[in-house]
Amino acid sequence: ARVICVTATVTKVDLSYNYIEDEGITHLADALKHNKSVSELLLYEVGSGDVGAEALAGALRVNATVTVINVLNNKLTEKGAQKLVAVAESKPKQIKSLCGIPVGATYASFNGQLLGPVDVILLAFDLRVNATLTQLDLRYNSLSEQSKGLVRSAWRHRGSGLKL
Repeated sequence: ARVICVTATVTKVDLSYNYIEDEGITHLADALKHNKSVSELLLYEVGSGDVGAEALAGALRVNATVTVINVLNNKLTEKGAQKLVAVAESKPKQIKSLCGIPVGATYASFNGQLLGPVDVILLAFDLRVNATLTQLDLRYNSLSEQSKGLVRSAWRHRGSGLKL
């Protein structure tokens, strides 16, 4: 985390599948408050919960460079996911993804990634802000009908490129 704080050349941090949990996210969040170069932060399946989400939300409130984040498949509750969505919604010109979808992407596949209801909250944010996405694959995730309904609602103006 200290390296991220002082380095001006690192633009992407990928800690996915490293079980750093809330403690690691908290240290990373502290570093992000001072960083001016990281634009992509990938934290897929790092074991973080609401404490980590709170720390990350605090960092994102002051960070001016992070545009793409992926916090899918963690231990977030709805409350933690909503905190991240609220911060992202408060910075619409900056934060473009909470699911790691690259800016300008037309296709995203989350096929078979064991996404759950909390992940769908994050994905719904991405679908609201990403106007270029024309195809989305969410097959083989065992999503509930309620989660599928949330995705369909966020997708409704895009046409037929949705695979559930």
